[in-house]
Amino acid sequence: MRCACLRSNWLLLAAALLGCTGVAMAAYTSHGLGFIADPGVREATRASMQQAVQQQLLHAPVLLALGVWARLGGLCNRWLHVAGALIALGVLLFSGLIYLRALTGIEALRPLVPWGGTSLMLGWLAIGVAALRSRQ
Repeated sequence: MRCACLRSNWLLLAAALLGCTGVAMAAYTSHGLGFIADPGVREATRASMQQAVQQQLLHAPVLLALGVWARLGGLCNRWLHVAGALIALGVLLFSGLIYLRALTGIEALRPLVPWGGTSLMLGWLAIGVAALRSRQ
């Protein structure tokens, strides 16, 4: 029986969007940032953005795998969707807010960046719960 109660398309779409924008941000991080005049600040910004890109591109395939698992797994496992939502939120908060700060100088949302990391960790734990639930 396919997972009819929860659709997995959003996980696949989120994976595609994170992958595409992650590659774009990687290119911009490597070749852009010329608007930052001070070389030291520019390199610090580049290092910060590289960490954001790394997390984004690491988690895009995770969402893809969750979408495939939900679609092909034959079980309606809500924990897959919880995991996907936590990971998507984590990338948005962690990577997205680092990008926002680097590109605009907005510092007000900086305290939320660690919540992105926490959300990513909770997403990984939810994957574990999904795995345990799928065995039952």
